[in-house]
Amino acid sequence: MECNFDLSDPSQPSYQTRDLLQSTPSKLNPTYTTSTPASSAQNCVMTSVPQHNYWGYKSPPGTPTVWSLTESGSIRVLWALEELVEQNILESYNLKAFQRSKTTHAAPEAMKEGFRLGKSPILTVSPANAPDEPPTSFVEGRLILQFLADHYAKGLWDPKTPQDQARDIFFQEFAGTTVSTLTSLTLTMDVIPEATPWPLRPLLKLLFVPLMSVFKGKLAEPFEFLEDTLSDEKPWFGGSKLGLADFCMIFPLDACVVRKYFDGTKYPKVNRWHKTVHELPAYQRAVKKMGEYNGVKA
Repeated sequence: MECNFDLSDPSQPSYQTRDLLQSTPSKLNPTYTTSTPASSAQNCVMTSVPQHNYWGYKSPPGTPTVWSLTESGSIRVLWALEELVEQNILESYNLKAFQRSKTTHAAPEAMKEGFRLGKSPILTVSPANAPDEPPTSFVEGRLILQFLADHYAKGLWDPKTPQDQARDIFFQEFAGTTVSTLTSLTLTMDVIPEATPWPLRPLLKLLFVPLMSVFKGKLAEPFEFLEDTLSDEKPWFGGSKLGLADFCMIFPLDACVVRKYFDGTKYPKVNRWHKTVHELPAYQRAVKKMGEYNGVKA
């Protein structure tokens, strides 16, 4: 559409103000607005891009839909949703389950209907008072979990103390960066030879197995740090109670346990945490709903 805003002019309304002026009574900031450079304030061309990861409605969100892919980090979101249902905080949620390609292990193109990148997990939701409104998409596991905590959980996962709050935030980040990055690097070096046709497989093993061993060794320090963090008083990475950090941590730890990068005898407190999670009914239901996780079909 045509507009008369000069985005470089601080005297002009901000993105948020322009959106608010154009919004409906029930919705605040539904779109990003971007423009191509213009030599003047006249005739700049604005392009609307659907807003994601932002709840711009006055109405609370309605029943969420999770787009889940087998063998993926959507286990974090499914587990969290199952906890909300178990505690009677959330009545239900919708599930769109997708299978990986048997040849490429990639997600199907249909997942891009939930979000243009088509990466799992995706959460889509419309306002509770307007369920037919086009849904807003939320992506990236940690941000989805925060959205669930802010809009659905009613304090269920809120840390009890400021110290636990700082701890919970830290381990959310630690799980998604340090632990997940090293796990992904180790896993990549591990699976490339496995996925290679036989004539080349022995050669690639000679190349990749030493690299895998190096990255596997680098996991020892994070595991030691996690071990020293847990205690009888604070058995969760969120502190004295289950927190968002625990949802974030389960996916990389599950992968490490299944691929035998993690030795539970060396890290008994982390091992106990992992077993406790696996014994939770909500986690078990999440695994079943995923369909296939860590090589096990539900």
